[in-house]
Amino acid sequence: MARLWLRGGMDPEAPEAVVVAVVVDPVGTAEERAVAALFSYAYDGEGTFLLARTDGWAERRVDGDVLTVEIVVHRAVLEALGIDGAGFPERPPVRPDAVRLLRVSAPVAGGRYEQALEVTAVLSAPAGATPEQIVADLHSGEAWPLILAPPPASATVTLDSADTPSVDLDPGRYPPTPG
Repeated sequence: MARLWLRGGMDPEAPEAVVVAVVVDPVGTAEERAVAALFSYAYDGEGTFLLARTDGWAERRVDGDVLTVEIVVHRAVLEALGIDGAGFPERPPVRPDAVRLLRVSAPVAGGRYEQALEVTAVLSAPAGATPEQIVADLHSGEAWPLILAPPPASATVTLDSADTPSVDLDPGRYPPTPG
């Protein structure tokens, strides 16, 4: 089962940085395996894998004292990885052409989330690996995180009183059509 962390000390070059991290088991659930497959699709960075925002992203929200992270990719990414998209029926309201691969939630301590970096790290580790083992692997360079950007800023979603999504497109992205 995927885990969600909000913790410092993960980046040895910036130990005070608070990181939102999703930990997946590469042989776990179908959702975890799909997220773990993104490592092979991403670009190599300096000690990290980077997924282009045009391919996928991490949506984050806090409701009360619960942080939820959803990992989203475009269907073309699943096709390129040879993953059947039929197993992932959920679609984000702002991007119906995208696929929600995984949703994970965890309680957060007051004020800690506001200190977190904007990006989300995904870590791949076998079930039963302790947080200390996972962080040690990151620090040694044995494991690299997959870095996901926030969602594209092309739309804002709000929920009305019936919890129905309403989308307001970013006017800067979609210029008015001529008259």
